[in-house]
Order: sequence, then C-alpha cells, then structure tokens
Amino acid sequence: MPTLRTVLSITLLLALLLAPTTSRADSAAASAAARLLPSHWLREMLNTRAAHGSYGMGIFPAKLPCGITVWGHSGRISGSCVRTAATVDGRRVLTFRVNTDAIADPRLEPALLAAEFCPRTW
Repeated sequence: MPTLRTVLSITLLLALLLAPTTSRADSAAASAAARLLPSHWLREMLNTRAAHGSYGMGIFPAKLPCGITVWGHSGRISGSCVRTAATVDGRRVLTFRVNTDAIADPRLEPALLAAEFCPRTW
C-alpha cells in the first residue's frame, strides 16, 4: 500500500507533466494539483512539523525578507540546477534553471526570489 507521501509526490508530478508547456505552465500545474488533490492533502504538503519546519511532503518553504513565504522544490544533475517556487495560492510562480557546475554565491537565489515575489517599492 503506497504511503500518503508517495501518493502526493506522484500526483504533483502528474500535475506538472500534464500542464501545458507555456509560460504559465507552473500556474497550470498548481491549478491541476489543486483539482487533483483533496484540500486536506494539499494542507499536509505544507506541514513541515516532521522536518522541524524545513520540509513538507515534496516541497519546502522559503521565507523572504518581505515576510512572504514561497513553496517549491529544486533538483540538480551534473551541469544543471533547477528551482521552482510559488505562492501558496499558486498565483505567482517562478521556475529557473542554471547550467553550471560552479558553486553559486548563496545570496543569489534568495535575491532572485525576493525580486520576483516581494512587492516593489519603486
């Protein structure tokens, strides 16, 4: 019998695979996940208690300097790193990919997330 974690991971993966490949693909995937999963399963994905606040079921939070928390996942293979982050309601989504084996400045990813998700003051 598959665990809830396995079911959630497979469902989220299917939602991402079934989303159209457009600039709004991530929003479509978030909407598809919301349609495919019962709301209590989506809430469970955001529950980080078991990992002491650092990881939910397949996604992890990033608290930005402006107070907004985005949720997402990252992955790495030789020569490439990809990261997706979204607001909890799925209205704002950012996916980026970096093709390098070099170690990046640890300030770059938080700065990019803040630039995308934090309100602009100018």
